[in-house]
Amino acid sequence: MNWLLPLFFLILTYDQASAQKKIEVYLIGGQSNATGQGYMANLSDTMIADKQVLLFHSGLPHLNSGLPPYTWQPLHQASESPDRFGPELSFGTVLKRLRPTANIAIIKHAHSGTNLFDDWNPAKNNEDTLTQGVQYGEFIHTVNAGLDSLRKRGYHPVIKGMLWQQGESDADKGGAASKNYGQNLKYLIGRIRKQLHARNMVFVYGYVYPPPNHGRGIEEVRQAEHDLDQDAGTGLSTRKAYVVNTDSLSLRANDPNTPYPNDVIHFGTSGTWKLGLRMAYKMNQHL
Repeated sequence: MNWLLPLFFLILTYDQASAQKKIEVYLIGGQSNATGQGYMANLSDTMIADKQVLLFHSGLPHLNSGLPPYTWQPLHQASESPDRFGPELSFGTVLKRLRPTANIAIIKHAHSGTNLFDDWNPAKNNEDTLTQGVQYGEFIHTVNAGLDSLRKRGYHPVIKGMLWQQGESDADKGGAASKNYGQNLKYLIGRIRKQLHARNMVFVYGYVYPPPNHGRGIEEVRQAEHDLDQDAGTGLSTRKAYVVNTDSLSLRANDPNTPYPNDVIHFGTSGTWKLGLRMAYKMNQHL
């Protein structure tokens, strides 16, 4: 039976090597507050991205980081232009601090001004390309490309969570778009989990249109965001979905030297950084 001993150590060594190659993957999707309207020039000395975290993102006309899209790079800004950033910087940095032994990778696709009911429509199934929204299709393409690239690098990627910051366009549209926002978002979550084989993926999202914004479509979308939370205890509540409060976040109108002094819709530099921070804490709490 001595021959079993080398086999045992071989299996043990293999398992240890496999564990070292595991990498946690977190997805980011949405519209303009997901692409990010914080400005790199306004970051303080304490707002430093952790380069141990990896980032993979879509390209033009969606995102332009100044670095090649669809390639893995150390954590960096990935918004509509290289001078702006989204929640990816602080989310990745803080999550790595909270999970120091984990390998962490972020895959991002977002596009400003897009809606959930059409642009992000996940369709009935993977083969239903007729009703699938353009942004949902690009999101799935980007995620699959990122996962394939990680596997080629020798990693075993596991989708652990997703960030979602979107809803302004559906509120602006009103009518069925805002009224059905909750059901549409619940369906999106289910389709993503099924299509990407990530049944236990934690879904973290933030409220849109903070006060003083108001209006029928806005209230309907924000109510849906409240009701969707797993802990809301409503008929819309969705397993492992959690909302982040954004109403106190600094807006772009408050940014130093802001070119948008009337913008009370988009989060500014401090607001965007804190959004990612809050999402990281919420995510880690429910992993």
